[in-house]
Amino acid sequence: MKLFKEVLISNLKMIVFYVLIGIATNFLALYSVTYYQKILDAFQYQTLTLTPLIIYGVLLVISTVLGYIENYPEQQVKNKLYFDFKLQSLKKMKTIDYLEYQKIGTGRLTQKVEDGATAARDILINFWLKLFRYLLPTALFSLFFIFRVKKEYVLFVLLGYIIVIVVSNLILKRLYKLKKNILLNQEFLNKHLVRGFMELVVFRTNKKYDTEIEITKDGIKNIVDAKTKIKLVHEIFFSVFALIVNVLQVIVLGYAVLKSNLSVGAVVTVIALLGKAYEPIAIFNVEYVDYKLNKITLKQYIDLLDAKDDDSLKSGLIIKDLIGNVEFKNVSYSYHENKSIIENLSFIIKANSSIALVGESGSGKSTIIKLIMGLVKYNSGQILIDDKELKDLNLNSFYDNVTYVSQEAPIFDGTLRENLVFDKKISDEKILNVLKLVCLDKFYEKLENGLDTELGEKGIRMSGGERQRVALARLFFDDSKIVILDEATSAMDNITEKEVLENVVEKLANKTLIVIAHRLETIKSVDTIYVLSDGQIKEQGKYDALLAKNGYFKKLYKSAK
Repeated sequence: MKLFKEVLISNLKMIVFYVLIGIATNFLALYSVTYYQKILDAFQYQTLTLTPLIIYGVLLVISTVLGYIENYPEQQVKNKLYFDFKLQSLKKMKTIDYLEYQKIGTGRLTQKVEDGATAARDILINFWLKLFRYLLPTALFSLFFIFRVKKEYVLFVLLGYIIVIVVSNLILKRLYKLKKNILLNQEFLNKHLVRGFMELVVFRTNKKYDTEIEITKDGIKNIVDAKTKIKLVHEIFFSVFALIVNVLQVIVLGYAVLKSNLSVGAVVTVIALLGKAYEPIAIFNVEYVDYKLNKITLKQYIDLLDAKDDDSLKSGLIIKDLIGNVEFKNVSYSYHENKSIIENLSFIIKANSSIALVGESGSGKSTIIKLIMGLVKYNSGQILIDDKELKDLNLNSFYDNVTYVSQEAPIFDGTLRENLVFDKKISDEKILNVLKLVCLDKFYEKLENGLDTELGEKGIRMSGGERQRVALARLFFDDSKIVILDEATSAMDNITEKEVLENVVEKLANKTLIVIAHRLETIKSVDTIYVLSDGQIKEQGKYDALLAKNGYFKKLYKSAK
């Protein structure tokens, strides 16, 4: 499996160390029991010397030291695997097809990643690594040392294995159903918790939290009831298991008394080893139930990692020097066979020119932007970038030359400096000058730590207009030849918007500028306006000329007033 292969290779040395030290620790712990037998026998027959005592003490010390040392690889492996499995999802975001990403949704995506990484780690740590570093070695070493004491007792142990496996499987079927029910209830509970966290404004203003809380209470009750039943089933299982081991111990004692051919030390050793021999069976059965449940969760995560990729991100023609010409030739696009968004659309955007796309909601403006960005793929026609077919281009190299600023103006959880220049080395003086150009100088003056002030998740400490101005400020530190502004000033007041746009447009004079605008006054100075309706260009021209025509643009203008 590709997911496990990549993660295992990167952690192979530490995993091998963790397994080997576990095997060594278990061997020494069981080996020390045989020396305990020698000490008891020597004491019984009054032949005790210092040698077995010293060896027994050394074995205990080494076993204790190894037990402490193994904490290091255990924590390294446990935590590293968890975060490495999470990292796989971030790598997937780099290549996933945009439409596949939209289908999943952010809330479900977050939950799949969290649950999937936990399940993958637990499958490796709690099942496979525990099996090879503890369960199998403990069972085999116990049988080996029992065999050395008395061969016949191995038959008793193997017979006990059969009984334990048959009885435990009957009980564990019930345990599996209960745990599966918990898994489903936890998914339900997490769904309501996540959306309750993410949609505070919507849920609060629509007074939906009371309903959500009641639904969540029911989910919690179902989980608590199921976990209580699991505890009772666990106790039944381990009680039956303990009963079987106790019966076998009585049989061993009875056998030893009847045959009278075992020393006290041998009897004590066998009884101690019996517990060790059966313990792995009990643990394995319980872990196997969790393993099967984790596989269900992991399957959902693997489906995410196996989702369709956008191959254009990895292959295609590398763009070295982009001029900035964009041309649509009879382009058609539909989400579904019966729902056409754009049909036979043709227009040209010349390098270093500016155009605006306007129209009612659903007219195709955003779809055109997604097509230019290569996020969605057109069904027919051609989109040419500097006379090269967009489908033939390597999108990653194309993105080096394109900047997209959306209405949402994404602000990530970091400092103001990070949100402005990312990882570029830009002087404070230059950054502060840009803040003035986008009217953020007064905002900056109020920050307690200046450029190093944390803005919070999604820029929660900022207004919508301030977030948009930060996004526009990034343009001053960017070398892209094509700039797309998708209602990037919609949250600003008219005065601020006018001043910011004048400075931004001046900065973009030598770039290809594509603007989606709802507020039509913001596009007075663009070279060409394309007026869209139902994926078609109804009108095109300059601002004043379109108003003078008294056509569809004039209708949009009046409706916006």
